[in-house]
Amino acid sequence: MIHINTNAGIICLIALLVTFFSISWLKRTSVKHVRGPPSPSILLGHERVLRNRSNFGELEMQWARYYGNVYRIRGCFAQDMLVVSDPTTIGYIISSSSSGNRFLKTKDSTFLVDLLLGQGLVTAEGEIHRRQRKVINSAFSHSQLQKLQLRFQDSSDKLVCMIRDSLDAGATVFNVLDWTGKVAMDIIGQAAFQYDFCSLDGKENELREALRHVFIDSQSNPSSRELMLTSLIKHLPDTLLKFLKLVSTRQTRHLSKVGGMAKKAAREVFSQRTGNDEPGNKDLLSVLAKARGAGQMRDNEVEAQLATFVVAGHETTATTLGWLLYELAAHPEDQNKIREEISQARLQNAKLSSNEYDSMPFLNATIKENLRLHPIAPTLMRRAVQDDCLPLSEPIITKDGKILKDIPIPKGQTICCSIYTYNRLPSIWGPDADQWNPNRFIGDVTQPRTLLGMYGNLMTFGSGTRSCIGWEFAVMEMQVIIVDLVKHFEFSLPEGLNVQEYPAGLVIVPAVEGKANEGSQIPLRVSVLG
Repeated sequence: MIHINTNAGIICLIALLVTFFSISWLKRTSVKHVRGPPSPSILLGHERVLRNRSNFGELEMQWARYYGNVYRIRGCFAQDMLVVSDPTTIGYIISSSSSGNRFLKTKDSTFLVDLLLGQGLVTAEGEIHRRQRKVINSAFSHSQLQKLQLRFQDSSDKLVCMIRDSLDAGATVFNVLDWTGKVAMDIIGQAAFQYDFCSLDGKENELREALRHVFIDSQSNPSSRELMLTSLIKHLPDTLLKFLKLVSTRQTRHLSKVGGMAKKAAREVFSQRTGNDEPGNKDLLSVLAKARGAGQMRDNEVEAQLATFVVAGHETTATTLGWLLYELAAHPEDQNKIREEISQARLQNAKLSSNEYDSMPFLNATIKENLRLHPIAPTLMRRAVQDDCLPLSEPIITKDGKILKDIPIPKGQTICCSIYTYNRLPSIWGPDADQWNPNRFIGDVTQPRTLLGMYGNLMTFGSGTRSCIGWEFAVMEMQVIIVDLVKHFEFSLPEGLNVQEYPAGLVIVPAVEGKANEGSQIPLRVSVLG
């Protein structure tokens, strides 16, 4: 990477931004009448407060309770941003994004993710995204995923053996993210690529280790300079964005480095494929190879898709599994309920089918409850492509006391769709929405007026054509692994443990209080069941 003096680069970019705002400021429809917390800084807005803290969610929930499901915060340079958890509003933004591209991802989030993953399914927009998703869809159909269950089970069995060996060596407390990271890496390799990363066999993997640290190293506790530079990305023309990659910052260095590792792994996976691309083969690698041969995807797109699924398919599932083990350790009675379900299910078959996993209500309730409380990506960032009007499920009261049933917004308005807050709305999840309670997903569950999400009315996997394409893959993977682990082991919390939801840019990572610099961790006490 070419290094440009960062201070000089920022000065030039600030000048460009000031010019941009000078021209456009008076043309904008204001959202200043929407209530929100007072800005602590003219230059940085709420950015420093939100990004430099040790535990995500406390401010978000406090503000939502006080100001309602739509409120206004300030970004850098006095930019007004709307934070939205209203289900009707989120549904409108998502459906509009799906049908007419009226709401696109913000440029800063796309810019940063592109450094890590390349121009694949996560960063693509419009017709390119539709073309890529159409190609990849068949690799994640329900019928295809059912064929992969044995591969999930094989890796899960190896994980159980590895944990037994670790316990035999005398250890009792483990960072379970080491285990979930290894099994998730091997599963995505074998099930999607017919490739063995051999993580559970003890093979070192620099990418897996780098992913444990990349978000904290690149985006935690940003300086004022870093916050301003990231904010500038939202407003610069596309023709100037490519020059920002030449500006060496902590974010660009770390994300580009790990992105390079992911692309290297992608090339290795693709180079070692068997070439057995028969019509019936619909694993992800075969689907991408056929699309490349048919001219439906370019080489750089194939590489980006493989890198995307290596990183996203590994990191999100590994972290979600770690949080679920943490919650089960904190609620041992729920471990016992899952064991009872396992015993009942295995009376019929020693090996469970996907339908039998789906028929275990409490197991699936714990998976949903964990996804509800611990979304990896807590916010969907969107920008309005045109002037628009946001509908509301409930009216809001403006600063001057007026009641609004909808909110007019200008072209370019930044909107933060708060998945974290939506997943904890008492109006949807009940008065105990901020507490762990898997039973809310069991029995006669009252359906809310607005249905969102792909799974359990949750927004953790997103919704619409921008939803997580591998959500069912991830759920099946969690079903198999949790059943195996809870059947063979008991998990409990070490005394005094406090795992925090540490904000690291676009994601939340689990970190032990006071030890975020050591990377993501969930240390649990583990013992073998008799």
